[in-house]
Amino acid sequence: MSRHTFLAIDLGASSGRGILLTLADGRLSMEEIHRFENFKVQIGETLHWNLLWLHQQIVECLHMCAQRDVELTAIGVDAWGVDFGLLDANGKLLGNPVCYRDLRTENIHEYTDRIISQDAIFEQTACDPWAISTLMQLLAMQRDGDVQLDHARHLLHMPDLFNYLLTGVMANDLSNLTTGNMVDPQCKWATELFEQVGLPTALLEGDIVAPPKVLGTLSESIQKETGIGPVPVVCVAGHDTASVVAAVPAQGDNWAFLSCGTWSILGAARDKPVSDPACLHAGFTNEYTIGGWYLCHNISGLWLINELQRHWSREDASWTFGRMTDEARDAEAGGMIDVSDPSLAAPERMEEALLGVMEANGQPKPTSRGQLVRCVLESLALEYAKRLKVLGVLAGEQFETLYMVGGGIANTLLCEFTANAIGIPVEAGANECTAMGNALGQALAIGAIDSLTELRQIMRDSVEIITYVPQNRERWESRLASYEEMTR
Repeated sequence: MSRHTFLAIDLGASSGRGILLTLADGRLSMEEIHRFENFKVQIGETLHWNLLWLHQQIVECLHMCAQRDVELTAIGVDAWGVDFGLLDANGKLLGNPVCYRDLRTENIHEYTDRIISQDAIFEQTACDPWAISTLMQLLAMQRDGDVQLDHARHLLHMPDLFNYLLTGVMANDLSNLTTGNMVDPQCKWATELFEQVGLPTALLEGDIVAPPKVLGTLSESIQKETGIGPVPVVCVAGHDTASVVAAVPAQGDNWAFLSCGTWSILGAARDKPVSDPACLHAGFTNEYTIGGWYLCHNISGLWLINELQRHWSREDASWTFGRMTDEARDAEAGGMIDVSDPSLAAPERMEEALLGVMEANGQPKPTSRGQLVRCVLESLALEYAKRLKVLGVLAGEQFETLYMVGGGIANTLLCEFTANAIGIPVEAGANECTAMGNALGQALAIGAIDSLTELRQIMRDSVEIITYVPQNRERWESRLASYEEMTR
């Protein structure tokens, strides 16, 4: 296999990175070359993204590659979902993109439910019409009489917008369109839905791209500014979660995945979406990635542990993540916590919130901090198991393996508990799935690799994978039954 170097621009809600990933001899290696803050800007009552700053940082990544004489094979951009820019008929941006945390979508369903039901939206798009989806943001603009809608002729999600600024080519990546309730289950524009809710269908006339695909090369102005050549720009799976799913180092069939970090996403690849509202009511949604759809559910993750550590370490610096895990491993099992309780989303003090949830559910109070951490980790594993059973029913599948990816796999105790709770082996590996999925998407687009199967094999060969085998099944089956009873 020849050598290829890809630049993955990975934009998160708080920071962005430029990462060089080199594919050689069937393995992928990576080097972070630039990290930068992604800060929001409040102007009046509206919370914006700083688009010009982010574009400048992407250009700086290219300039750094030119200074180092890096021979780039291609570049790809991934980012968070749902947010977008609107452009006029001349391709000019009508306003700075608004952040999904802006208050304009607060209580948006009170407005939209009078126009169309959430079930109807799900049936027509197969995706959860959550309050911050692209569709809901557009309906908030409609409600507020935003004049941008009168002049808009194009909508580009954030990765597509940066691709446009780099190449001058407009294209709409399918992974973000599905997340935003913008297309139907056949991957066509949701024109009928837009007509029903009174939104301008002119926004739905762009080219839909099933990733990955080469869009073009860097514009002459970007080449001149950075000193780099006509590097191809690839439309990768632009929604960062979709890039993660594409890079799961799975083998064979009958597997599910758990992207585990601050928050967790549990899902399974599917040939087609499940658009029955029963899927929505069960808390699942459908999104698109390289090669097809995936059915998934968002779950609480190590946010709970991170918040405990943040507060405890202020009192005593010795409360590291390592100490927390060690004390949890040594502690006796205690009560259970409904980790999906809304009060845990953003409490002022996580310890008090967790104890409050346990008390409300009649669970015994932990006798030590180590036992509280163990309660959290066991309860996360039980929540994963509970949701995996629902996923199997919706997908009509009996899963044989769960692949855990993301930064959360560093918590080996959580991996052990997860295998014990779900009753099937857990294979944990690939804590940098987003950037690796971005780069291997580029490789697939240019023909450096031939298939999604080869992509996943490269992932397996490039990362360390640890297998966790279920233990103590009788105890964990009893524990799961009690957890399901407590949380139904």
